[in-house]
Amino acid sequence: MNKWKVTFFIILIALILSNGFWLYTTIDLGVSYTYQQASLDDVEEANKFLGELIVKGSKEYKQKDILYLLRQSYPNAFIVEEDNFIKINNVTFEFKNNTLIGVN
Repeated sequence: MNKWKVTFFIILIALILSNGFWLYTTIDLGVSYTYQQASLDDVEEANKFLGELIVKGSKEYKQKDILYLLRQSYPNAFIVEEDNFIKINNVTFEFKNNTLIGVN
């Protein structure tokens, strides 16, 4: 057999193996991304549910009361108090007429 035929078949096998590897990697990343997105959707749904639960359970608390409770619970956290909002970490407490109406 000629040297070029041996080289051709070695390169052909290497190309087939490398294409198989990239196909496997692409499918694996797609499956991982799908599971990650499903998990993220579950977390967002749970956060929405807990936010609604907090709003329903804290009707009697005013904005200053919530701010006091947050400062008591997280003394080292960076808490921003704006007009009708209190922001701590990535959570925003929204107030209307000094009453809690939403947690995002």
